[in-house]
Amino acid sequence: MEISTIIWLVAGLLILIALGLSVKAWIGIYNKFQYWITRAQRKFADIDVVMQERIDNIHALAQVAKKYDIHEYKVLKDVIEARGRWTKDTGLNEKVNLASQIENNYFKLQAVFEKYPKLKADKMHMTLMERDSRIERRLRKTRLEYNRVAQQYNERTRRFPRNIVARVHNFAPLDYLTFEGQEIYEPKEIFED
Repeated sequence: MEISTIIWLVAGLLILIALGLSVKAWIGIYNKFQYWITRAQRKFADIDVVMQERIDNIHALAQVAKKYDIHEYKVLKDVIEARGRWTKDTGLNEKVNLASQIENNYFKLQAVFEKYPKLKADKMHMTLMERDSRIERRLRKTRLEYNRVAQQYNERTRRFPRNIVARVHNFAPLDYLTFEGQEIYEPKEIFED
């Protein structure tokens, strides 16, 4: 065998090894994306369970408001419509946006309750608000967990060479859960001067 033939064989073997390693790396990156998107979907499924409970609670609050013949029909209607939209099967990013809309409707409903002191004193309303506090604590926890996983996934979709695999296989970045109503929160004074 000539030396040039041996060189070509070695070069061919090295190319095959490099291709094999590249394919293995590609598959590894792809599988990691599958892992992280599945993890994000699972975390959002946790939010889905708690949000369904919240939507039911908001609907119950709307029914209490209806009992008092409150005429803020648009707010009550938005709350009930949000409940219907939530149960539809949509993509993860669409659900994230819908969660924000539901949260905004919740803040509107809270504003309605502030205008009616008799309603705020209603025993059913107080019970529902206590339940809502528990739901809100669970929601806060699940939102944070989802946002952490979404962040880790999104970072992977942006880093080289993973971003190439992400683009080829349509792994799009996930939206974060943010709520506009949280920006207007003002802490209450604890100590008087």
